[in-house]
Amino acid sequence: MRCVILILLIITSSCESVLDQEPKDRYSEQLVWNDLNLADNYLKGCYHDLNLLNGWNSLINLDAVSDDIYFIHIFGTDLYLEGNLTATSQGPFGNNFLNHINWGLYDNIHSLNSFLTNIDNLLIYQNGNEEIVEKIEIMKGEALLLRAICYAKLALTYGGLPILTEPLELGDDYLTIKRSTFEETIEFISNECDLASQKLLSKNQMESGRVTKGTALALKSRVLLFAASDLTADGSVNNSLIGYINPDRKLLWESARDAAKAVIDLGLYSLEDFGGPEEVADNYYNFFKQKDLSSSEIIWGKLFNQSVGDSRLTNLHNGPNGNSNWGSNNPTQDLVDVFQMADGSNFFEHFQIDANGYYVNISEKYESINPYDNREPRFYASILYDGAKWQTRFSNLQDRDPVGTYDRRTRITMENGKETQIIPGIDTRQGPVTPEDGGYTGYLMKKHLDDEIVGRDEKNYNSWVEFRYAEVILNYAEALIELGETSEASIYINMIRNRSGLPNFKEGIKEALRKERRIELVFEHLRWYDIRRWKLLQSNLTNAKGMVITETINKDDGSVNTTWKQIDVQRRDVNDEKFYWIPISFDEISRAPQLEQNPGY
Repeated sequence: MRCVILILLIITSSCESVLDQEPKDRYSEQLVWNDLNLADNYLKGCYHDLNLLNGWNSLINLDAVSDDIYFIHIFGTDLYLEGNLTATSQGPFGNNFLNHINWGLYDNIHSLNSFLTNIDNLLIYQNGNEEIVEKIEIMKGEALLLRAICYAKLALTYGGLPILTEPLELGDDYLTIKRSTFEETIEFISNECDLASQKLLSKNQMESGRVTKGTALALKSRVLLFAASDLTADGSVNNSLIGYINPDRKLLWESARDAAKAVIDLGLYSLEDFGGPEEVADNYYNFFKQKDLSSSEIIWGKLFNQSVGDSRLTNLHNGPNGNSNWGSNNPTQDLVDVFQMADGSNFFEHFQIDANGYYVNISEKYESINPYDNREPRFYASILYDGAKWQTRFSNLQDRDPVGTYDRRTRITMENGKETQIIPGIDTRQGPVTPEDGGYTGYLMKKHLDDEIVGRDEKNYNSWVEFRYAEVILNYAEALIELGETSEASIYINMIRNRSGLPNFKEGIKEALRKERRIELVFEHLRWYDIRRWKLLQSNLTNAKGMVITETINKDDGSVNTTWKQIDVQRRDVNDEKFYWIPISFDEISRAPQLEQNPGY
């Protein structure tokens, strides 16, 4: 059995022998399940150990295995993106970088099973105290939901799972444990969400950071949307571990619709007001800088508190190398080009890429040749691009960049037809500060960074938002579209667009929905799931692209010419349908050979 580590001291008698003393850094399980406060501390440990949100880590974003991000430190992402992932070489899925979605979550499932098995023991010692009985029921709801979150992360990665609801003991027959079907696994998670929601309270009644009734319903919405989608329910699945055999597609979409509507009907959540079009960029960016979870748009997230030492290094991991940061997660050119123009029109209505890869303005409305001008507000809130205002530089670079902009252009001076000077941009891989940490694509994530943090070692305390109302709105709209209820779906898609400073969409409704999910929820660890469930993995995981910007200054005539050229930065070739699912590791299969491996591995 796993020891209950609470990092608390037990005072023992000095006359006890060394061998008779209780461990001084933990409580015995007997004491824990006899004391409400100790049991609650155990539950808090399950929150902490969960580590299911990659945003808690901040080094590698799950979008790094999608078409939105190129992760410059690799850490095995190339094994997946180049189509070389195997059960023995699992890349980021087999190490600590994506441990929030891998088989290691069973450690926390075991802890939560122990909690749920033992928590009722407390009732024996409470003499029918109704207040304590109610508290225990709420705690059980929390544990049920935390376990459901673990299973959801695993199911959306591996498919059908071994469903364990009791703690395993030494001597148990592990060979009897087998994988449930995908359908059975989704039904289990959905039912757990329902049960948890009946026990949990609303957000304003729970301690901030704890799961709530809304969290349970939001998780159910996310899971049932995935389950109803093409990957698992389009009728082509021939293995019950990774989808439905002969599904009732209409019923699945109705379940997904109703799950999202249940969150809406709570009446507790609303979209944050980001103000007029000129205010949206700042307010959208600041939404992800906030240090608490009080916004009516936030359903559940993770708090970081300096007083307890819980923090992350988001700025260090993802800020510009010109400020001595690591620049780890680089948005791709494909993502940048999806952001629309300020009037809501598509970028490629105004620009085209010529045969040599150069961006050329063809617009009848916008005169600027700079492809970063006149873009929609969320572009400026989410992306650090060449010329984007950011932080001032360290003192030795103040003269070069006194206003503090992200600098990705190389400046070439020409005189008498010859190059007389070449000055790389401060934030390039040829720049003057830690060039080895310079990004490859020409872009960095701005969303989730804190512009008030100065210095590479200062920690981030802005909250990580795991569920927010905007996702639920888009979940609901997608289910409505698939059920043919397009008029109502349009209302909800435009709710997201309008609050972002954009007019109603004009393209096809499914295209509009998918574009809004990509832009609105960018860098929130949902894109990989989306391109998988839409069966777009192979078509979208083409070579990752970036931008090279060159400014040429001609001393002879005083002219300045700037070019923006698209380049390839990473070869990608996810050439097999098996990569829609991750294999169970060879080590796990060796320990439990009765577990059936995912198809193709």
